[in-house]
Amino acid sequence: MSASRLVELARAYIEREQPRRREQAEARVLPVRKRLTVEGEFRLVHPGVLWEACQVWLEETQRFGHDIVNHVLQHPEAQAHLARTDEVESFRRFVAEWLARELREYIMPSCVGFMRERGIQVEQEVRILQHRAEMRIAQITKELLAKIYLAMRRASAAVS
Repeated sequence: MSASRLVELARAYIEREQPRRREQAEARVLPVRKRLTVEGEFRLVHPGVLWEACQVWLEETQRFGHDIVNHVLQHPEAQAHLARTDEVESFRRFVAEWLARELREYIMPSCVGFMRERGIQVEQEVRILQHRAEMRIAQITKELLAKIYLAMRRASAAVS
């Protein structure tokens, strides 16, 4: 069975855009990093600052996720595929899995790296950040899946 055309469109967009998006996220975290140093030495960091940095990566992932979904939904080929439940379900599953992978492979390693740069290696803090990030990713997933569902409903209504 070949991959859903909607998933193919999303994968191609991610492949093309991801390096630039990650650079953008890192550029947004840089001022937080710089604000936390005095003459090259790291200052003591409280948990709020750790979460502030983590939120940057989460916000950029949220923006990227919305852009991916918008790109696919606005693609000229999308309308025909949005009326097919199996295509839409594959796309929804892909988006949810992509977000989970971003959390696991990019956001959390970036957050933990940010903590390590500052000499913070408190396991409890990592668990707290992980939990908060998971809750945020769940919210983003819900937003994106709802957007896809509404697009499918509109496409199905247009076909009927």
